[in-house]
Amino acid sequence: MIKCLALSVLILLSGLQMRAESPPNEQRSAPGPAYVAYLRALNLAGEGSKPEALSLLAQSLRLQPTGNPAAAITFELLTKLRTNSSLTLRGHTNGVLRAAYSTDGSRIVTASEDHTARIWDAKTGRQVGPALQHKGNVEMAEFSSDGTRVVTASEDLTAQVWDAATGKAIGAPIVEPHELSSAHFSPDGKMVATGADEGAGGVWDAATGQPVSPPLHYHGGIFSVRFSPDGSNILVASAEGRADVLEARTAKPVLKNVKHQNNVYSATYNSDGTRILTASADRTARVWDAKNGQPIGAAMQHGYWVFSALFNQDATQVVTASWDHTARIWDAQTGHPITPPLQHADAVYGAVFNPDGKIVATASRDHTARLWDSVTGNPLSLPLRAEGEVTSAIFSPAGTSLLVTSKSPVIQFWDVPPQAPPPAWLADLAEFASTQIRYDALRGPRMDLMQDLRQRLLASTSADPWEKFGRWYFMESEVRPISPWSTVSLKDYVDGLIAAGDKDSLDYALSLSKNLPAWTVKIMALRARLPNATPTATSAKESD
Repeated sequence: MIKCLALSVLILLSGLQMRAESPPNEQRSAPGPAYVAYLRALNLAGEGSKPEALSLLAQSLRLQPTGNPAAAITFELLTKLRTNSSLTLRGHTNGVLRAAYSTDGSRIVTASEDHTARIWDAKTGRQVGPALQHKGNVEMAEFSSDGTRVVTASEDLTAQVWDAATGKAIGAPIVEPHELSSAHFSPDGKMVATGADEGAGGVWDAATGQPVSPPLHYHGGIFSVRFSPDGSNILVASAEGRADVLEARTAKPVLKNVKHQNNVYSATYNSDGTRILTASADRTARVWDAKNGQPIGAAMQHGYWVFSALFNQDATQVVTASWDHTARIWDAQTGHPITPPLQHADAVYGAVFNPDGKIVATASRDHTARLWDSVTGNPLSLPLRAEGEVTSAIFSPAGTSLLVTSKSPVIQFWDVPPQAPPPAWLADLAEFASTQIRYDALRGPRMDLMQDLRQRLLASTSADPWEKFGRWYFMESEVRPISPWSTVSLKDYVDGLIAAGDKDSLDYALSLSKNLPAWTVKIMALRARLPNATPTATSAKESD
């Protein structure tokens, strides 16, 4: 009951913001009923009442065809109705702390508490090469800009550069006296900057692992170290309550007056290096002039620690994530809030913009990630639930999917709804789908309408994202990809899980094959051959 009430309050605040942001002429042209229908649908969908939600979404879309977040929720519900599969990365044996894409989006690297980092094919979800092994938790991992190497940072007091194709170590391990929390390549990939607990850090040659700069010494932990866009300087965020700009090769100070009243948890540049953005335990984030260290705009205030802050692509907006259970979107020049707080039920560990800055994703300790409109703050998804605390959420470089890591071995993908104006048929499809879930004799399904729509969409070759979604929706299950933006068929995906051969992969393959007896028999036989396998009869019973 309390959860439902909290959701209702969040929805009400979102609705108020949508109406406040609407142009005056739209406010007079009855957008109110469309928003009310969207809000009611969002509430019902959160409670599991999908038929009623889809019917209200159809109503909302007919009342307001464009600029309506109901389209995103409709996309999500229709996708869930059409498939029980989604791309996942399976192979880790403990929680996953971080993930990163290669620049071209073809591969993903993940860092885990199972003491490994792993590289994956972003299209198929299959692991590429061997696990990159450490002796402690791997705190982070990232690709070099050209995608040929990976750097990892671990609790075992080392960072390591690896060949991304072979998984072999390149150069000697980078050794710090304390647990590493940060390791990042320079823009040209020739150096690595590290930060560690108890104030240790440095800059290293990426090919040899040898130091390039004198060691960094701080009285408290170094939370992050990042290169400037031109690679000449490093930006250090520390427990000393400041962010320092130092020369990369000499560690000489360039700028030291970027100060907060408590730990600085993150510090980053905008794309051209003219601005610095910091997030602090003093409950604020701030934008600074990177040349003189002077603050720009007001401090962006939260109710508790601010874990992270990031610019959008053109640095006109900032998104912050806080222990106060919210993320917030701000005007980067003034420091004034753009949207109401983006509310979670627990601490928000991170928040990121999608590539064009129109959507924000949040990652929370409440075991969910969420999508939000960056202008209105309206929810664009139901809570995306993970098996543990969500540790990170990142968009693919193309912006079509959201990758979610959590304190669980399984890494999940979520399809991002199209941002183009929805077609008129989306409301018809939502209405039809609502009658298929729960038949209503008073409003029987328009089979003739749906048959015409199906034939038209399957014959279409348009690259429009809504047309592509419509084609996917009406495909037969044998040839339909596992999700709207994937190109991998269910058969190919299940074959990949079978090839992996571990219990977790086979269990997931079995869950996707309940209506395919031949696949089920094959998977059951493989499960029975695993060490300590459950007897076949019991396994068959569990799969019912």
